[in-house]
Amino acid sequence: MQRIGIQLLSFMKRRNKVILVFLVSSVVFSGTLYSLSLGNNLRYRDEHDYYELATNIITSHRYSPDGEHPTAHRPPGYPLILSLFILLGANIAHLRILNFVALGLCMHLLHKILKEQSSRLAAILAVLLIVCYPVLFYTAGTLYPQTMGSFLFLLIIFLLMRNTKSYRTFALSGLLFGYLILTIPTFVFVLFVFGVLSYFFERSIGAKGTLITIALAFLPIGAWSARNYAVFNTFVFVSSNSGINLLLGNSENTTPNAGTNVDISKYSADAARLDLDEVERDRYYRSKAIEFIVSHKMLTVKLYCQKFLNYFHYRNKLATKAETSSAKDLIMLVTYGPLLLLFIFRIFFMKLLRPSPLEVLLIVLYISSAFLYAIFFTRIRFRLPFDFLLISVVAMFLKDILSVWLVKINTSSCTS
Repeated sequence: MQRIGIQLLSFMKRRNKVILVFLVSSVVFSGTLYSLSLGNNLRYRDEHDYYELATNIITSHRYSPDGEHPTAHRPPGYPLILSLFILLGANIAHLRILNFVALGLCMHLLHKILKEQSSRLAAILAVLLIVCYPVLFYTAGTLYPQTMGSFLFLLIIFLLMRNTKSYRTFALSGLLFGYLILTIPTFVFVLFVFGVLSYFFERSIGAKGTLITIALAFLPIGAWSARNYAVFNTFVFVSSNSGINLLLGNSENTTPNAGTNVDISKYSADAARLDLDEVERDRYYRSKAIEFIVSHKMLTVKLYCQKFLNYFHYRNKLATKAETSSAKDLIMLVTYGPLLLLFIFRIFFMKLLRPSPLEVLLIVLYISSAFLYAIFFTRIRFRLPFDFLLISVVAMFLKDILSVWLVKINTSSCTS
């Protein structure tokens, strides 16, 4: 058995690139077949919203859900990408295939990051773990921004951690960071954690690189904020849905795993009665959420802790009941559960196996993302871009364990 294990590890190291190409090609190919089998049907309401926004960018040249009334309710990053391919004639199935191409690129980028920062074994283990984590495949089959956001996130990490850097690299990273925030606004917190990254990698990044990256990130954000100000005559940071998201996560009917299923009809009725526009309604929802937080401090703290723990849950209550099944929950449990356990073990064994600066950064980012989303509400799909960090940490941990195991085998062989 030991001999088979040694031969397998040797094969993975020698045929690293071949295995990578095979796995990436398999995911993209099977994702293409899956996309074509789903056809042009959209299963979730959010998918309809993103697709309608992308279509209206082309047909009416407006960021609007109906082609007439401008909006900022959804972040613009993902619909803008979809609109480019719709302009080229893509249908819904083609847009799904685009997501699977992005997932394949995520596998490639994560492999390159870990190959440079850790080892070839850790790199290929990470790719194998992605293949064994089917929720990433399932999500790529939906018109959600998480897969494209994951690609942008990993591309930024790859650029910032390269051995050779220039101001052009920092500028590109900054622009990509800004567009990532326009795609998934909560990534703005990662921009501030970037200060931690610059501390760990001070020699290769430095103060100037950090400042250039952060400054350039606010260029696309500033441009979109200027558009919002011109349309709504008030400042709107990226999107006008932070208020409702805060209320969904902090109101009298909120439960830790409810997500968007929380009953806020009382507040919706009040907003309709007051005839509030999109931005005013968002501010109203935010004010009611803050009012609840201030009036129920202990309950809010308890709820926050529960939402934090729920971030690591294998199951969500979905508004689209047709997409809920015990089989999916079981698959999620047996694939995410071991990853989370190994991640926890890695933290416990920090004194025994000293982590690299990269590992520390990834662990901090993953845990801090849970603290962030718990302010609002937690969903598995919100977590997925950060699950690539979890997979990276686990892959490096498994590499360390296997290295120790090989040393012990070699030592025992020499002494016998």
